[in-house]
Amino acid sequence: MKPLNIGSESCAPISSSCVIWQGPDITCINLCKGDTVNAVVYKLATELCALMEQFDISNYDLECLNLNCPPDNFQTLIQILIDKICALEDCCNQTPGTERLGCPDCVVDICEAFWYTSPTGDLIKTMQLTDYVKAIGNKVCTIVQQIATINATLVSYNIRITALENAPPPTFNLPEITPICVLPSTSTAMNLVLIALEQQFCALITATGTSTEIFTAITYQCPNLNVSPQLGGPGTMSAIPGWVNSVQNLADSITNLWLTICDLRAAVINIQENCCPSGCDGIDVGMTASLTGTDVRIYVTGTVPANFIACPPTGTATFTISDGTTTTTFTGPQGYDIIAYLNNPSGYSYALGSTALDLTQNLTITMTPCFFDPITQTTCQYQITYVILSMMPCPTLTLTATSTSVSYTGTVGGVGTATYAVEIYDVNPLPSGTLVNTNTVVLTAPSILSGTFTGLTPATQYKVRVVITSDTGTNTCPFSVITTASSTCPGPEDVVASVTITP
Repeated sequence: MKPLNIGSESCAPISSSCVIWQGPDITCINLCKGDTVNAVVYKLATELCALMEQFDISNYDLECLNLNCPPDNFQTLIQILIDKICALEDCCNQTPGTERLGCPDCVVDICEAFWYTSPTGDLIKTMQLTDYVKAIGNKVCTIVQQIATINATLVSYNIRITALENAPPPTFNLPEITPICVLPSTSTAMNLVLIALEQQFCALITATGTSTEIFTAITYQCPNLNVSPQLGGPGTMSAIPGWVNSVQNLADSITNLWLTICDLRAAVINIQENCCPSGCDGIDVGMTASLTGTDVRIYVTGTVPANFIACPPTGTATFTISDGTTTTTFTGPQGYDIIAYLNNPSGYSYALGSTALDLTQNLTITMTPCFFDPITQTTCQYQITYVILSMMPCPTLTLTATSTSVSYTGTVGGVGTATYAVEIYDVNPLPSGTLVNTNTVVLTAPSILSGTFTGLTPATQYKVRVVITSDTGTNTCPFSVITTASSTCPGPEDVVASVTITP
């Protein structure tokens, strides 16, 4: 609605949408106190247009009135109808026996606005013509009165609307509240608090999930958890004080979750205290070793908890080997990290041939493993010893071959008596070959070990080794390889030859 004073320089234009009707409620046109002037004027104009439509003479069919001069306004039409009714009433007020049959004393269909319900509950849609005309006249009179009232009201509204449009524009200030957590606790406009509250709520949903997701998560509680036995005490889980048998919300679920965790902790603590060692007590490492020729092979077995690492910076183990007189010290690759080589079936081999150790004596191997727990800053240092009992040293064999035999000879060293098994293998099939024959003899050092293998195949490669067995164990010596000679063709026998010279 355009303000009437928009062209006045002395008045400030005000939109009618900002002006509120403060008069009483008018129920017949559904107008309420507090409606904007826009709504008030619109409702009044709508009612006025409807009345004007009803009072428009051109909307009525007046042909049945047989008027020589049709009325030009509604008031004239009403007067004509009144005159007609009066004429009809005079017509009908005749002495008995002189009434005329037919209209106006007839039944006609009536407009829906005049329908009514009889005392018996029937919907009446017809009336006597005279009654219908009277009802129309009464309705018209009522409408005329209403129009007069509406016109007076419109005049009053116009005065009020003009006053409102001339009034200065109202200012609206949102109330302030003091937030507790979403913003600093100072008086703040309500719209700012609402924006901050929505942001916090969205962040909360992102962090916790929607209500549907939370209820779905609750359903993942272990099946039959209520009647499951406790792990850290007697009875079922439902016997724990505070346990919720019928979980309905997240608080119930978290209550049961914490009680379950506490039950697990109690069980684990009981295991730690009564079942299994912890810290350095949880480390169980052992060592064995074997001597093959001049090579020692060390095997480390056992368990080391996962939280331990090799002591920095150089590893966990240093080895010393002593024959009682001479000692040599060495470390494995990268300091021989025992954790990396633990329970390795191949072990770790170290060559002793270049050392001054007497390999015919008992060899004492000492390992000093070290482990470190970065979590508890605990260092565990050990010393583990293993003794390889002395064994007879391997003799150095000298091999001699013919086309069908291989002879060997060598000096037996060391101290004591042992059984010497000399084995000869055909190198095929590779890689291990086939054992062909074994010569076994018992000798007391020092002695000469010698013998011959016969019946061999010419031009064939063989390998020979010595296996020494004594009270201290078995020493398997390395192979020596030799090839038999090729066979030669023998000279002719019982052949007589003569030479004849012809001059």
